[in-house]
Amino acid sequence: MISFAKRSLPAALAVLSLGLALPAHAEEAAPTAPAPAWTFPSSVGLVSDYIFRGQSQTWGKPAVQLSLEADHASGLYGGFFTSNVSEHWLPGASAETDLYAGYRNKIADTVGYDVGVIYYAYPGANWKDSAFSGYNDSNSLNTAEAYVSLSYNWISFKTGRTLTEYFGWSTNNSPTGGGFAGDADAGVTGSTRGSYFYELNASYDVAEGWNLNGQLGHQVIANATGLDITYYKAGVTKSLPQGWSVGLAYYGSNEPDAYKGFLSLANTTSSSNIAKDKTVLSLSKTF
Repeated sequence: MISFAKRSLPAALAVLSLGLALPAHAEEAAPTAPAPAWTFPSSVGLVSDYIFRGQSQTWGKPAVQLSLEADHASGLYGGFFTSNVSEHWLPGASAETDLYAGYRNKIADTVGYDVGVIYYAYPGANWKDSAFSGYNDSNSLNTAEAYVSLSYNWISFKTGRTLTEYFGWSTNNSPTGGGFAGDADAGVTGSTRGSYFYELNASYDVAEGWNLNGQLGHQVIANATGLDITYYKAGVTKSLPQGWSVGLAYYGSNEPDAYKGFLSLANTTSSSNIAKDKTVLSLSKTF
């Protein structure tokens, strides 16, 4: 019996080593789980002012914002964005609710593109809510805009054109000769449908969790004078644990006179420089 045990020990060790190796081999050979067809990125944030193309949408006040998106592996996407806004600037409006959809993909590893449509909606708001008598014919603020962008590494170029009037601006509510207190000669002279913008955007990770971002753009209002605006932004964002991030950005514009001392559409007496330069703080969380 002792002799048999001695002769069997090497064979037993071989079988044991084979048994130990099998699980590791099986683990290496296991197929990886396929990437999900759909992902649903979302975020919630707080900003000290809601700036859109150089203009404050909240009369200089803070805004709470929510973003939800559905992305398909093919490149198709759709989303929803909402924020509080001010009726001083957008007559009768307290909220902006945007719906958008499009397709984004890559031509090469460093080159991408994005085409889509966005619909800016302001529930319950209408130019008839303007407090200025004679400048308040019924007209919706809701606006549809098509856009396209091309990106290379950390920089992108984007342009878009409105398929409707530009936020309801018309010769009734925003005319020359009285529509803008800061510049009596500024105003709308025809249909604002076909207004367009173009901008350069940059987003560069300089260190772990640190991102520098910037923007330079120009908005053209169709059939208008003195209302076009050039805008820019320079900011930094710091990522924090559990999806949180904080940001600091400086927004500025060429400050057209038409937007200086802009009289409130809610009470006709309060005034604000809609396009003034300012620093904006932000706090957000992604899910």
